[in-house]
This record gives sequence, C-alpha cells and structure tokens, in this order.
Amino acid sequence: MAMLWRTVLSALQDPAAPAREETIARGAAALALKRTPEATIDDALENGLYEFGVVIEPPTAAAALAAQRVTESAQEC
Repeated sequence: MAMLWRTVLSALQDPAAPAREETIARGAAALALKRTPEATIDDALENGLYEFGVVIEPPTAAAALAAQRVTESAQEC
C-alpha cells in the first residue's frame, strides 16, 4: 500500500505524470474503501476532489474502485 501512496504523491506533484488521473483515482478509491467497504463511485469522486484537489472522471473512478477492490481482496487471502 505504501507504494500506491508514493505514486499518488508523485502524480499530485507532476501535472504531466503518465496516467496521472488513473493514479490519483486509485488513491481516492483506496481511501474510500478504507473508510467503508461499501464505498461508491461518488465516494471516490469526492475523495479525488476534496482530499486531492483533482476532478476525476466517473468512468476512471469506477475502474479504480473496481481495481482497488480486487487488490484488497487478494491481499486478504
């Protein structure tokens, strides 16, 4: 998980970072799932805006949320 946060911080500092929106969306999704396992796309969108100051497109947030759920369920095994 630490690697995710390093990547998110790097993307926040570099507006030209490759896959910047996807990286920040992944961080927003991880934060949403930490707060509640039933996190929604809206939760990830709000985290992107209010925690990171970045507007994330809904399809990007949905993909990040789904990917983060897979990652977290794999880590539980």
